[in-house]
Amino acid sequence: MADVNGEVRLFIGVEPDRATQKFLDATVEHLRRLSLPRDARWIGHSNRHLTLAFLGEVASTQVEDIESRLQATASRHPALFAQAVCTQPFPKQRSRLLATELLPNPELDALHRDCRQLMLDIGIPPESASYRPHFTLARSRRGFSRLQPLPASHLCHLDNLVLYHSLLAPGGSQYSKLCQYALSG
Repeated sequence: MADVNGEVRLFIGVEPDRATQKFLDATVEHLRRLSLPRDARWIGHSNRHLTLAFLGEVASTQVEDIESRLQATASRHPALFAQAVCTQPFPKQRSRLLATELLPNPELDALHRDCRQLMLDIGIPPESASYRPHFTLARSRRGFSRLQPLPASHLCHLDNLVLYHSLLAPGGSQYSKLCQYALSG
């Protein structure tokens, strides 16, 4: 799992529930019928997630502490719902990502804040960009500049916290779950 420097590339996210996976599958099938860039790489089920915090390269010796803190975070937050509202190039109209965005809500914002605090507690500065929850569906080096926003309406059930290991690979990053905890607060 660790690279030659004893580090692992980690992030905290939420694995989509079965109904949300079906919704995202239907969205992808619709998008595949549109004229999208030929180099579009579609994100498969095992790599779909809602990112809450990107930790980056972390010493493998810190993983156990992160897992413990993540379990404590999950125990403080109940499962929640978030509304998917739009699929479009992300984070702006001319982007290399295509994503389904969720409306922020107080419960999701609180969960995100606690994940950022976890980062600070272990000495990792969090990203300064404002949080825009989304599920990435595809990537393209050429970008998705011609795609108009596609309205969406799906209530996503968010009921878990996952610590993911991100392995950079030639065909794109591959993610594996190191641990998963139910939101049970």
